Amino acid sequence: MHLIGFGANPFSVGIFIAGASVSSILVRPFVGHQIDHQGRRTFLLIGGIIFLFTHLFYLLPNRLGAALFAVRLLHGLGTGILMATFFTLGADLSPPARRVSGIAIFGISGQLSGALSVFLGEKIVATYGFPSFFIFCAVISGISLLFSSFIRETVNEKPDPARRLLWKRALTPTLRIPFLTTFLFSMGITSYIVFLKPYTQTLGLTNVSNFFLAYTVSAITVRLVGLDYCDRYGPKAVLYPALSSLVVGILLIIILPGTGGLIISGIFCGFGHGWVFPALSSIVISRGGESYRGGFMTLYTLVFDFGALLGSPLLGLLVSGLNYTIIYIMAAALVLLGMVSLYFFDREPTRTEE
Repeated sequence: MHLIGFGANPFSVGIFIAGASVSSILVRPFVGHQIDHQGRRTFLLIGGIIFLFTHLFYLLPNRLGAALFAVRLLHGLGTGILMATFFTLGADLSPPARRVSGIAIFGISGQLSGALSVFLGEKIVATYGFPSFFIFCAVISGISLLFSSFIRETVNEKPDPARRLLWKRALTPTLRIPFLTTFLFSMGITSYIVFLKPYTQTLGLTNVSNFFLAYTVSAITVRLVGLDYCDRYGPKAVLYPALSSLVVGILLIIILPGTGGLIISGIFCGFGHGWVFPALSSIVISRGGESYRGGFMTLYTLVFDFGALLGSPLLGLLVSGLNYTIIYIMAAALVLLGMVSLYFFDREPTRTEE
């Protein structure tokens, strides 16, 4: 989001951001299979070490080029391992009957850190520059790695070692639409995760921290307040209003182009993201099978990252050829398509499929 400092156009920004998704996606099939057989803790440590050194490697390139793209690929490798493993842990520690709530509560840590990082990142860069920012990120990553070393293993029941069985389950009709909705959801939120900063600069706004603060507060609040509702009525009961809220929030970014409008759109987007991610991941895990939790959580995050991989350069290309209004209309349409597909075409599993 800060590549404007390199003189990059929006399409270059999209390609750069998507670079991390490439390596993140490529490593997921291996990680998904291994964390169900080798355990979660080992991959937390491996991913944590990669993540720590990646931030230090950002200090080496001084322009947008091959070296910086290589660091971005390494960043995606660490992120892919950590994201899959951490959320698998969240699923491990959540009872099946309360899995949506469990993953939602677990995800609050990510939502909170995301908002704080935008605020702290802008302050550190403005005051001390990018080198200090990357050193700060490395220190935080080191603290996370230290805590990861104390996490106990959660693997109890190991699945059949044949990797093809995981993919066979993943291609069943009951999982196709949830995966499609996840993909479209990821492409939609890429519009503000990647392009909100350069968009607001065209409006003369200096920061986007108000949006992400409202976004985080909304996401955390809805997860805490709606726990009983979700547990009682199931994940689909929260998916439809959450996806609708996300569509509205994305459109409000261009309908209300100002500081106040960003806060309002952040509230709607936060409400949507707050429930969509845990609800969809819970559906995928429950339909995939309890003993394959690691594999299916990894596949879920793979599909999520694949949406970012295609969404970043695609939306960046639209900005370069057209304008920012188009990408937010497109993003809202993609999320809406995911909701419609889920409503009309999703197939609940039968007893024999379960």
